[in-house]
Amino acid sequence: MEREHEIAVIGAGPAGAVAALQACRLGLGPVLLLDKAPLGRQKPCGSGLSPRAMKLLADLGLWQHIESRAYPISGLALTSPSGRSASVSGKASAVVLPRAELDRLLVQQAVAAGARFEPGCRVRRIERRAGLLELETDVGPVAARWVVAADGAPARFSRDPSPRRLLLARMGWFEGRGFRPHTLEMIFHPDWAPHYGWLFPESEQSFNIGVCLRAEKLGRRSLRRLFDAFAERCFGERLASARQIGPLRSHPISTAVLVRHRAPPGVLLAGEAARLANPATGEGISYAMESGRLAAEAILRGRQRCMPAEAVAAGYASSLRRAVTPGFAAAELFCRLGMPVLDAITRLGGLAAVRRLSSDFLSRI
Repeated sequence: MEREHEIAVIGAGPAGAVAALQACRLGLGPVLLLDKAPLGRQKPCGSGLSPRAMKLLADLGLWQHIESRAYPISGLALTSPSGRSASVSGKASAVVLPRAELDRLLVQQAVAAGARFEPGCRVRRIERRAGLLELETDVGPVAARWVVAADGAPARFSRDPSPRRLLLARMGWFEGRGFRPHTLEMIFHPDWAPHYGWLFPESEQSFNIGVCLRAEKLGRRSLRRLFDAFAERCFGERLASARQIGPLRSHPISTAVLVRHRAPPGVLLAGEAARLANPATGEGISYAMESGRLAAEAILRGRQRCMPAEAVAAGYASSLRRAVTPGFAAAELFCRLGMPVLDAITRLGGLAAVRRLSSDFLSRI
């Protein structure tokens, strides 16, 4: 392995892979992309690509690689906290692509652009020595001028002292026809609101289901039992004829409304390591990819202008805030005021105007 790199990226999910890809495209090599696990492992993620994610992929010139593989979503079956239901449909406005496939594709593009990928390589520690960042890894020391830390919710290299806002999620994957084709199902349970349970189709024969709620709403309850009860109550008959694929998985989602960037000099946090997940939906793929791109662009500006590491980090944090704050603020407003709106949508769902508004909502999730 080369000992010295311009950029070392920790984590080969959407944030890290896009950071490596964009860095190579900008001529910032050599770029080393590290991940603690082999490429293509199944991750606990609903795998939905929102319109925002789709646009980012198009901007990166990657949409053509995604479109033929992804499963289009054109319908929404919504159940409000009051128990009322409504269904809307329209043009395809989101897609689902399993995270294993998305991650593999993004890493392949980064490698094709010139990045070196080292799977099965955990980073133990980062120290600054002689003007470089030295990473202690499973395969020996690695030196880099910059590090993009995209290691997800654990955020081992973050220095943000503020308490984390956590959503807790549990989900599983199934094979069978126990779902409405091309339709996302969202069920807002009164005990969990403003969060929800879901069913995402992944193909003509497979789907995933899950629950997501604020950590404080779980209290002393078991997330495993809560998921089991939800799955039986809402999908029991359909699951009876389906086959479970792999184990059920639980995971935390680290969210924020105000973006703060606290990291050692020379380290830029990306994706969930910077708490970039939508506080209403838990969606993080689009924010991860955008932060990876912005991190590479911030490093390029710093090199062109001979900026100190602290100034580069400040500029990066500012660009993150401009990119995500409007969406996060709207999500937080939905968390506070959105449940009566959902009840109104389901109560008046037969009206054409409401169906049009609901279809517009679907196009923006």
